[in-house]
Amino acid sequence: MWEVSYVMTPNQGYFDRAETIIWETGVRLESIRSMEFVADGSVVIVYEIDGSVDALRRCLENAPEKVVDYAVARDADPVVIQIRFYPDETLTQLLSVQRSFGVSVRFPIRYVRQDPASVEIVEVGPRTELNSRIRETRKLSSVYIEHVHPYHPSTPRWFAQLTDRQQEVLRTAVRTGYYRVPRETTHEDLAAELDCCASTVGQHLRRIEAELVASILPTGSSTGAT
Repeated sequence: MWEVSYVMTPNQGYFDRAETIIWETGVRLESIRSMEFVADGSVVIVYEIDGSVDALRRCLENAPEKVVDYAVARDADPVVIQIRFYPDETLTQLLSVQRSFGVSVRFPIRYVRQDPASVEIVEVGPRTELNSRIRETRKLSSVYIEHVHPYHPSTPRWFAQLTDRQQEVLRTAVRTGYYRVPRETTHEDLAAELDCCASTVGQHLRRIEAELVASILPTGSSTGAT
């Protein structure tokens, strides 16, 4: 089994025209928590959003021909909304590709950009199936591969989601004592080991640490003092 991570951007700049209407309200789609297909051709998607829930409600209620129903979990942080709707042709085709191969998607699917829309997807499956799925996806969108490596179920998810370069940086930092107390190496030392500049090392480590912290905190945790 193999794991692949890639960023997908539809050729038309959005997955569904509803996204462009949502953008106009100032609401950002942060990630997709889950996705379920319904026999009547509609799809149920659970999104994490950032923005005005009231503005999003008005947007959804103004499209009765597209939106079947929705539900908002206001108490969640970030806000979570479940929407059942009829997808446009492009999204329907992409979803059909996603269902056509023996590959599993690892949720959440993160939005890395809004306009044009781009999402980061992590998939696990046989290498031939992954290759076929990406080849078909490229007919409808651009695909930028971030990493491909053997899948090990025992590997922590947050570590598996790091790029190959980030994994190399982290391993080097641990091996050389960057995380020991007191610290035994510097960004400059790591840069020399990794053949890059110190600022690049710092950027990698900040992203790695952000991924680790996000994986440790329970859903809905906040940073406010109590």
